[in-house]
Amino acid sequence: MPQTKEILYEVIASIAPEARGDYLDWLKPHVSEMLTFDGFVSGEIFVSAEDECEITSVYRLKDMAAMDAYLAGPAKKMRADGVTRFGGALVARRRILEAL
Repeated sequence: MPQTKEILYEVIASIAPEARGDYLDWLKPHVSEMLTFDGFVSGEIFVSAEDECEITSVYRLKDMAAMDAYLAGPAKKMRADGVTRFGGALVARRRILEAL
């Protein structure tokens, strides 16, 4: 049986200072909703020590199959929610990291 590798999924958001409080208020339940998807194990929110408007959500997933299922299914809706709410005040980039 092949060994599955754990995945880290990072969403690095740069949010305008005037929208930061609203973004954090929205992000906490957003992270909780992400954890309802199959294969998501945990989620945490980090704020950059160098820039308080750079906020990173880090999700731990059981394997790449769970990541692929998320990307093929609910990802579009989940991403659109942030864009709809924050528009040009939010710029996000994402990374998918696989454990060695």
